[in-house]
Amino acid sequence: MSGSRPGRTKEDYLLLVVSVGAAAVAVASWRRAESGAPELWAAMGVALAVSLAMLFTFLVAGSVRKAAFETAPEEDGSFRRVLAAVPDGLVVLDGSRVIAANGRFCELVGFSRDELADEVAPLPFWPPEHRHEIERWHAWLAERGEHAGRLTFVHRGGDRLPVLVAGRRVAGGSGSRRYVVTVRDVSESNRRERRLSELSSRDPETALLNEHGFDERLREAVRRSIADGTNASVVVATLGSDVAGGTGHLASPAGLLVVERLVRLLRAGDELGRMGDDEIAWVLPGTGADGAVEAVDRARQTISDTGATLTAGVCDLETAGDAPSLFALADRALAEARRGGSGRTVSYPHMRLEALASVRGG
Repeated sequence: MSGSRPGRTKEDYLLLVVSVGAAAVAVASWRRAESGAPELWAAMGVALAVSLAMLFTFLVAGSVRKAAFETAPEEDGSFRRVLAAVPDGLVVLDGSRVIAANGRFCELVGFSRDELADEVAPLPFWPPEHRHEIERWHAWLAERGEHAGRLTFVHRGGDRLPVLVAGRRVAGGSGSRRYVVTVRDVSESNRRERRLSELSSRDPETALLNEHGFDERLREAVRRSIADGTNASVVVATLGSDVAGGTGHLASPAGLLVVERLVRLLRAGDELGRMGDDEIAWVLPGTGADGAVEAVDRARQTISDTGATLTAGVCDLETAGDAPSLFALADRALAEARRGGSGRTVSYPHMRLEALASVRGG
């Protein structure tokens, strides 16, 4: 807001002109009223009243404008100081129109106040793929008067921004619905949570997925396969050592070398987990049982120079039908392979899904 004092407007000067004109009419009527004509005295009274009213309005308008000028900068400055003091992003909406935003919010979304001013939905920081979620959130806010939740915004540069938002309806002029919405960036918190989740799902000795982490990834892979109408397989295998004449240990130097070789074989989407001292499990999305058997053969060739052997059981989703059965049947195939000797692969036979109930209960 400008620091200069407010001047008179055209409307003010029009009032002054009308006042002067009415005064002139009053003077002229007074001079002619000396002849005694009563209608001239009446005209003079009306003109004088109009002149005084216009003059009063002219003076009052100036005083009101002066008072508004003296108080508005203080109020505007206070409002801006309040916005700036809020540590989170803050945006004020009139319906779906942006009427104010603080610096933190502008920093989060990468748009200046001038660029956001008077923007209406869909707002420029709404990512298209999340627009329906944001519109639903605003609908709840309008219905309830206050609402909070998690949303995803987009920075001007294109990066998606996970945020916590909380909105509340406040009094607005002319019956409008105004909302104050605070926005907190939780991307760093999400990264820490993902990192902690990743660490908690990994075996500390081999960096492979632990049993809990593998189970989660297996369920995710099965959900995707069912949604896409594709197959998936699980390999459960034990590591043996011809050199040692018995079982090896995955955390031993030789075992870690085997793990490194196996990890190099993984395709995008494959998951490898440690189930015990010498046991591993392998998820192969988009792969049937025959393809999984071939993958085990490639793994044996990859580790053949280490003196280690793999004994494996295989099952695919078309046979098992769900994630728990998929792992259980692959493990049952491994038990059969062990009975036949080290270095064998057994694929669980394909069965009708109705017949699997007794197998699962066994």
